[in-house]
Amino acid sequence: MTAASTFSAGTRPADIYPAAAPLPAIDWVEVSAGPRGGISLRAGTTVDPADVYLGGHFPELTVYPGVFTLETIEQAVTAAVGYCAGRLPQLHRLRSARFLAPLLAGDTLTVEASVSPVAADQSFEVAAQCVRGDGVRAATVRAVFRWPTPDGEGG
Repeated sequence: MTAASTFSAGTRPADIYPAAAPLPAIDWVEVSAGPRGGISLRAGTTVDPADVYLGGHFPELTVYPGVFTLETIEQAVTAAVGYCAGRLPQLHRLRSARFLAPLLAGDTLTVEASVSPVAADQSFEVAAQCVRGDGVRAATVRAVFRWPTPDGEGG
């Protein structure tokens, strides 16, 4: 697999990730073949102080919350792996999350992640590093994603 998709600022999140609308958490994503049959992805966004969801998080200081960082990772993974039997993958288990540096207004966030091959139970592991535009590591995350069963259960 080579570079797959790039999303422009004009693309609405609901067009790509209906469950996440209206929070736009990625601006672009690139996908490539990864080690041992998995994939690697890079995705990014810019912290926009005008974003309606960021106002008041910390008065007079725009900080991208940790949960938004997780949402950025989830949307990047969703864009990279897509649908399986008409369903989008969901964050199933958060193994670890370390938030190491703040993401402030105007900062760019780049997610670099490895995605394991899909297991028999439709789950896959994700190991992500989140890096600010200045090269500082902002977060590390290890998680399990899974496609929900046809009846909507996450397993």
